[in-house]
Amino acid sequence: MQVLPRNFRLTALGAFATIIIAVSAFAPAKEAPLSPRFNHVMLAVSNLDSSITFYTAAFDLEVAQRITELTVTGANGTPGARPVKMALLKFPGQEFVLELAERPASTSAGPAPYYQHLGVDVRDIAAAAERVRKAGGRDPSPVQTVGTSSGTVARNMFFRGPSGELVELMQVVSGEF
Repeated sequence: MQVLPRNFRLTALGAFATIIIAVSAFAPAKEAPLSPRFNHVMLAVSNLDSSITFYTAAFDLEVAQRITELTVTGANGTPGARPVKMALLKFPGQEFVLELAERPASTSAGPAPYYQHLGVDVRDIAAAAERVRKAGGRDPSPVQTVGTSSGTVARNMFFRGPSGELVELMQVVSGEF
């Protein structure tokens, strides 16, 4: 058996260690639970199908879900079903959602009150709502439970930031958003 020179062995060991360190830098980190975290941006569109075609072609987004009905249960406990035309789009391997909701251009009343907003995931909606209130969030809506036609259930509420921007707090109860 031939023994390699000591300096060659040390150099090879150092190169191997460098490769291991470099590769581990690209390995996914342990998933740390993030809360709150940005979850989605919702845009009102006039034609859902053409918007899906555009965003999937232009940015390689994938349709994660299509939603045809929302069941909203308000603070009083009464559920109400609403037909909708919505889609959730994601980049492959990413969790952030582009939420598209069809709102026909012929609607003279403008966007529905909760369209065009930024969504924030939270673990405890009551605690998050209190923090928002203390920070100066305005016009909070009551917490409600929303179920989608694709099976996701979430508790949510909306509030306005200091410049009137609309923000949704969302605690996912079951399913995936």
